[in-house]
Amino acid sequence: MALLARIEVQIRMKLFRISRSCFASLALTFLWLVFCPGGAYAQLTFDKPKTEGPLPNPYTIGGRREEVLNTILEVFRKCEIPVDEAASSPNEGRIVTKPLVYTRGVTAKSDLEHLSTLPAGDVRNWLQGRYSLEVTALPLDQNRVQLFVSGRIQGRLGGIAEGERWVDATSNGTLEDEVLRGLAGKILGLDLSLKGKGQRRLLNCEY
Repeated sequence: MALLARIEVQIRMKLFRISRSCFASLALTFLWLVFCPGGAYAQLTFDKPKTEGPLPNPYTIGGRREEVLNTILEVFRKCEIPVDEAASSPNEGRIVTKPLVYTRGVTAKSDLEHLSTLPAGDVRNWLQGRYSLEVTALPLDQNRVQLFVSGRIQGRLGGIAEGERWVDATSNGTLEDEVLRGLAGKILGLDLSLKGKGQRRLLNCEY
């Protein structure tokens, strides 16, 4: 009987240790969840939403070429983007704009970098930025047109030996995509802007 009593005591002690260990583990888990919510939240937000890519350029759109070109000219007039009549060929589906200054002063460099790639490590004094556009509407058939937008971006340099001058910058595609979204949105009657707030825009111009 004494032997059985000792065995029973040993068994109870082992069970007590096991239960105490389990309780400690549960308690630590609970405390981690209460005081470290950032760890759990990071798991839920690990995959960030991807930004929308640019539209295809050229962009296929429904409509007759004459109607598409008239809409483009209407938007340019509304947004005060001057058309170069001498360089344009509406009969061939080609509209070219004159250079338009869109930035100047202390923000010129950052505004140029938003639309283009400047020379690496360039510390020169950028005074202004301007762009010109070439929009081409190529008919695929009687009811479909391919709309192609090409942009030229230039920065005006100051403080150089030869005086102030305009220098070509390499477009990063942002200008072309924003113009394409604005024009196609007007033609289709849709909001194709990246912000998607129902306001049809061409760059900073709401039409």
